[in-house]
This record gives sequence, C-alpha cells and structure tokens, in this order.
Amino acid sequence: MKKLFTILLLAVCGLMTSVSAEEKTPEQIVEETSIELLKIINEQSERIKNEEGYVNKVIDELVLPVIDLQSMGKLILGKHWKKASEEQRAKFIEQFKSMLTRTYAKSVADYGDAKVTVFPPQGEQKGKRHRVKTHLDIGSGTPLQVDYVFRRKDDSWKVFDLVVDGLSLIKNFRTSFSQEISETSLDALIARLVSTNAN
Repeated sequence: MKKLFTILLLAVCGLMTSVSAEEKTPEQIVEETSIELLKIINEQSERIKNEEGYVNKVIDELVLPVIDLQSMGKLILGKHWKKASEEQRAKFIEQFKSMLTRTYAKSVADYGDAKVTVFPPQGEQKGKRHRVKTHLDIGSGTPLQVDYVFRRKDDSWKVFDLVVDGLSLIKNFRTSFSQEISETSLDALIARLVSTNAN
C-alpha cells in the first residue's frame, strides 16, 4: 500500500504542469510532464524536504485541475457514497487528498533519478476512458508497471485511477476503507483521517 501511495503522488505531480491538456493525448500529457516532474524533484529537492507546506501548495495550485477527485472518492467509497450526505462526501474527499499529500510529500524528493517510459497505445481506444501504460524505473530492481487511467470530463482528460503492477489504487483503498466503515462508520473514518492529517 505504501508503494501505491508514493507512486500516486509521483503520478499526480507528473501531471501538474500540463497546459491545455484537452488539446493533448493522455500519452503526451504523461510523457511531457514527467520530464518536468523530475526537473522539479532534482532542482527543488531540499525545498521539498525542508520547507513545510511546499508540496501541498504545488499540488493545490497545479495538480488538482487534472485529477478527478470526485470520481475517485465515489469509486473508493462505493456503496457508502450513495448513503453519504454531500457534507460527508466533501469532507472525505478533502481528507483523502490531504492524507495522500501529507504522508508522502517528503518521500517524493527521493525519486529524482527515476526514469519513465511511456508506451504508445495498443490499437484505437474509443470512448471517454483511456489507459496509458508506462514503466517507472526508480533504480531498485525491476521497473514498476504503472498505468494511468484517464477519463474524458468537461472536454479534458483527467486521471481517476492508477494501477501499479496490476494493483488498482482505487480498489485497494475501497477494500480497506469499506472494512473500516463496516466496523465503525463513515464519520469515524473521516474523523480518523482528520486526526492523522493534523499530526
């Protein structure tokens, strides 16, 4: 799970400088902006490690526009999303975003030597969903197979899931959170996330 969290942060940061993403294919978005990500990691590594709130600021200002957090939250909560109030949904999405950002904000600085290989699409992909297949070499063993799952929304491509070595981030969170909600409640899960993010 920790590997998935870290790769998610790398993935969303890798999309943060994509301008006019609606004019580019998902492959172009991933390939072009991964270069920018590694540049930022290398040039701002000390700032990332030592300046509190820097990564959070970058993500808030530049990453969120290309991430479909609403769809992520809906898919993660599954059946619990339907029962949740608008307030609960909003609180969950906000705390989920904060958890991902906060927990791995500093570890991203360790990936400056990573190399990303983006593969061309296999056949014609139609419709509102598109999967970009990549390899992420972080310099320790076999490269990770990382698939970015995009959805066409409001005339632009947005990421709503990430699959690392066959493991979906959405499915992993849905399994763990669903069990926690069943044992306690959605409000209890949100309260735990709030407490974790505050420490």
